[in-house]
Amino acid sequence: MTEVLILAPARPRRDWLQRVLREESRIHVAGVATGFPFLRSLMDEAPVHIALLDIEPLAHSGAAHDWLLELLDLVPAVLLSSVPDSAVFNRFLRADAGALLRSDASSEQIIHAIHGTAAGLLTLDGFLVPQRDADDILAEDLTPRETEVLYLLAEGIVNREIAARLNISEHTIKFHIRSILGKLGASTRTEAVTRGLRSGLIEL
Repeated sequence: MTEVLILAPARPRRDWLQRVLREESRIHVAGVATGFPFLRSLMDEAPVHIALLDIEPLAHSGAAHDWLLELLDLVPAVLLSSVPDSAVFNRFLRADAGALLRSDASSEQIIHAIHGTAAGLLTLDGFLVPQRDADDILAEDLTPRETEVLYLLAEGIVNREIAARLNISEHTIKFHIRSILGKLGASTRTEAVTRGLRSGLIEL
């Protein structure tokens, strides 16, 4: 059972999110908060695996922004937001697990993101990646085919399925992946996807 705390300042959104989560038998709503201080106190009172944050009404509050960054260091989060700033986005990119969804994400997308976060996955749904920093510039650009492969890696597709989609052999796919890892300075497929997103090479 995945224990989830909900943060949503707006009552209609709180009620809707509770209904969504309570319809999923593998998720338990451990508590509901209207603001960050109350959410933080709930975290101290009960074990929680994931925080589901719907913070659009707090988007322009400096204090809320500081609370959010602190919270992202404490617990994996599923964040519903229209346009997260670069600090929040980069914090997610550095996280081991979590999800960034549009504010109008469907109930199915939210449930999927929670299960993915609980499984240690990072989900960035439909967000534009900030422009690459100087440190993210590659020593050698990816080829068009390598970029195609990287997009498919971001979808979580296994080598056999990638090969079938691109109509090339699994051996060739493995060659492309090794090349991608080398160019991005990554040691795993997940790290390669994260670096690709951070560098602006791909978008989800």
